[in-house]
Amino acid sequence: MRKKLLLAFIVGSCISAASAASSSDLIQAHLFPGSIYFNNQPANKQSGAFELLNYNGSVYVPLRYIAENMGGKIHYDEANKDIYIDRRVNNLTKAEISVSKQADNFMLNLHSEKEAYKSNEIIHLWSSLVYLGDEEITVGHGNPIILFSVRDEEGISSDEYIETVLIRDQIKKNNEYKATLPLNVIESYNYNKKGRPDIKKFLEKERRPWLLSPGKYTVRVTADFSIDGDKKDKIMKSEITIQVEPQ
Repeated sequence: MRKKLLLAFIVGSCISAASAASSSDLIQAHLFPGSIYFNNQPANKQSGAFELLNYNGSVYVPLRYIAENMGGKIHYDEANKDIYIDRRVNNLTKAEISVSKQADNFMLNLHSEKEAYKSNEIIHLWSSLVYLGDEEITVGHGNPIILFSVRDEEGISSDEYIETVLIRDQIKKNNEYKATLPLNVIESYNYNKKGRPDIKKFLEKERRPWLLSPGKYTVRVTADFSIDGDKKDKIMKSEITIQVEPQ
């Protein structure tokens, strides 16, 4: 088996070694021949973007790739050589504030875990679209059906991207669509707030860009869909205002 010298653990493409390693920092590792699977789907190693290493019986994996594929975000603080990993924990969550809007046979709900977050906390909002009618119907929509947006008091905002595809679902009474505020919507907001600089430099230098700085924000959800037999699309909206305080 081929051998390689591992000079430094590299966390994604945005992290580089600040200085050359001394001879005492060198270790000898082997390439690991296995693969990584996420929910039965194999990771693509063919592009050469990363390798798996076997060192003293332990397998070392690319940290950024693993964290992001498990729904997390990662930031490397080059000055202090610290690594930050943020991800939502799937435990029982109580909403401090909630709003609901009903139109015809649909209910659009929006919930926030907190009314006031600290600036070092992940913003946790989730939404659901519930069908209340008695008859089974066919719904057409893009991906996703529920879209999030974030806006500050100055009017700077970011909207979630929607794939322009048509998905058709058969739904019955009490069938429900669910969605959680994606962290990349907040990243996009911070990118817009910075004046849309070079994206690579922004991701390298911005410290944990998926968090919000202190201030007041409005988070909106929009459900845009059609029902077979109706001539006009349905558009439902609901929003919550949250406060972000210094940590």
